[in-house]
Amino acid sequence: MKIYLAPLQGLTDWIFRESYTEHIGHFDKTFTPFVRVQGGDFYRPSQCNDLLPERNIFQKPVPQFLGRDAASFKVFEELCIAQGYTEVNINMGCPFPIVTGKQMGAGLLQHSADVDRLLEGVFSNSDLKVSVKCRLGQQSADEFAPLIPVFNAYPLEEIIIHPRVGKQQYKGEVDIDAFVHYQSQLQHPVCFNGDIVTPADVERIRQLAPQVSRFMLGRGVLRNPFLLSELRGEELTLGQKAEMLRGFHQSVIELCKQKYSGDLHFLKRLEEMWEYQADAFEGGRKIYKQVKKSKNLAQYEAVVFQAINEMC
Repeated sequence: MKIYLAPLQGLTDWIFRESYTEHIGHFDKTFTPFVRVQGGDFYRPSQCNDLLPERNIFQKPVPQFLGRDAASFKVFEELCIAQGYTEVNINMGCPFPIVTGKQMGAGLLQHSADVDRLLEGVFSNSDLKVSVKCRLGQQSADEFAPLIPVFNAYPLEEIIIHPRVGKQQYKGEVDIDAFVHYQSQLQHPVCFNGDIVTPADVERIRQLAPQVSRFMLGRGVLRNPFLLSELRGEELTLGQKAEMLRGFHQSVIELCKQKYSGDLHFLKRLEEMWEYQADAFEGGRKIYKQVKKSKNLAQYEAVVFQAINEMC
């Protein structure tokens, strides 16, 4: 079984990935949050900083492209090759209207001919390994059916499927039945992504689709940093968990110091992480409130490391 870390914008950036890999566990693959290329230009050039080799020392991630045409992909590819990457991922799953309204992310899935045109352009002129991360559609899971012959026509490294449609965003249930139905028709390795919070969730998928052996963790591993260990059958003591979390959070703080100037931006970034991380602690909602009330780094550190020390 292979276990991946999902690309979550603003959450699983290089700071999280480096800190997690050094102190908690090593995923089989990690993916960068998307780099958006539109009209041949980087929509937000700062997104490219997540790919810098000096920010990915402990594990080289798979860079993710967000765009709608082969010309934009070429711009992204040149950046990746220059940084030493050999594999990339195409985002066809982002559900947010600001993206889907531009016929990118999940918004591209309604247009199988455009998906075909994009992949044809990519594979006609690229030596990189290319995978796709997608949803079942934008409006309906029925939109996936015409995509199957398109995906099967190209030598994709793998297809990562989040079995919701774009309009759901992250609401409602994942459509396991549709996932099982469609994955059996794909000729590529398939990875399941979506609402994995316990080992039982993975076991359920493996029973329904025994050939699926790749799983991507997202918010589940933010809420339970030891989910990766649990899936691998590793047993950790409370003391070991506390030591790992202490190292992880100290690393996050040190790397945030490199990226942010001033406590305001610094604390906002950490607050976003703690919206999920609080679930790893008994009385976590109270800890989260204290994190939000922190006015400076010293207050934040006092709250966080006290919570970790009380685990033992």
